[in-house]
Amino acid sequence: MSTKKAKPEMNTETMTKATEQVADQVASFAQKTLDQAQGAFEKVSEVTHGNVQLMDAAANAYKNRVTDIQLKSMEFVQLNINSSFAFARKFFAVRDPSDVVNLQQSFLKEQAETLQRQASELSELSVALAKESLKPVQDSMSKSFASLSKVA
Repeated sequence: MSTKKAKPEMNTETMTKATEQVADQVASFAQKTLDQAQGAFEKVSEVTHGNVQLMDAAANAYKNRVTDIQLKSMEFVQLNINSSFAFARKFFAVRDPSDVVNLQQSFLKEQAETLQRQASELSELSVALAKESLKPVQDSMSKSFASLSKVA
């Protein structure tokens, strides 16, 4: 008895069909891979553009508030110097030593109150600086979490 198995015959037509099927599968796989790569690139590009816009918004908010703080600081310096000149004029006009002491105490009290008020204003501007600089980042994160919760 013969133990040989019969091999199916491969003719040219069968080979051509098999080759075409493989070629179609390879082309289909390559097309899907290319589509996925392009989709991934577009998503990364979208995220990158969003991050650039986010950083730009945060930088602009920071710049604007820093400018406010600088201008307010210069205003305070000018007010304090003018107050010191006014005190010096009064000081040199006083003839009685007791008036000098009263004038100096009054000036120091006013300056302490003024400096406290100025420090409070600068503190408020600093808090606004932090809030406004971080607001674009917070908004972006909120949108991201909202979109993730829709997906899940």
